[in-house]
Amino acid sequence: MRRFELERAITENELVLHYQPMVGVPTRELLGVEALVRWKHRERGLVSPLEFVADAEATGLIRQLTFWVLREALLQSNVWRRDGLGVTVAVNLSIENLHDAHFARFLELTLKVAGGGEQLNAETAARALARDPEPPVGTLELMRARNIRVTIDDAGEDDAHILESIPADIVKVGRGLIAKMGRDHRAMEFVRTVVAAARERGLTPMAVGVEDQTTWDLLAGMGFAGAQGYFIAPPMPAAELAEWRAARV
Repeated sequence: MRRFELERAITENELVLHYQPMVGVPTRELLGVEALVRWKHRERGLVSPLEFVADAEATGLIRQLTFWVLREALLQSNVWRRDGLGVTVAVNLSIENLHDAHFARFLELTLKVAGGGEQLNAETAARALARDPEPPVGTLELMRARNIRVTIDDAGEDDAHILESIPADIVKVGRGLIAKMGRDHRAMEFVRTVVAAARERGLTPMAVGVEDQTTWDLLAGMGFAGAQGYFIAPPMPAAELAEWRAARV
């Protein structure tokens, strides 16, 4: 992906956010949504973030991309709140974002314009936190002081230990473990370990990548408080979320 194409996509509004619901276990009550960016490419159509986020990090455009996503997600959250659908919006932040000296200032300004921190859930990948020689603890603590909930995302079998040192509110067990736990005893035990470690620290455990009824049926008994995945709902444009929720009430 060429840098100038991605830069054009950010500056000329070729990006769009889809939102995947996160629901309570076992109630299926809507808890919030995760904002997932897509690129409306002029030739290729709707492009997955898997095809351009790594390039954004490699080319130094991750700051611009994240700032766009953060601003748009909070503005959309304000629209939903005005319309009576008050849900938190989760935004993925890279380690580069959290170490960026400009990030805290941008966040403060955005919250003033687009709404308070209680609308925002900041997600950062567990593996990136584990590899970081100096995890951005100060930035995470600052966000929590602004009422932003912090999520350790995509926690796997080797990540239970980082729950001890990272200030957070939620831990999401990654789809790699969730997808296997119904048929793999070893994966099931790893999931139990992560959930137990989260509960011990007062973190809310969430399951990501719930794709079938069998997996859903296991969640409550394992201590999960919430879940997301295509079995519950796919990512959808903002206009469809209220319709999706109304159809379930």
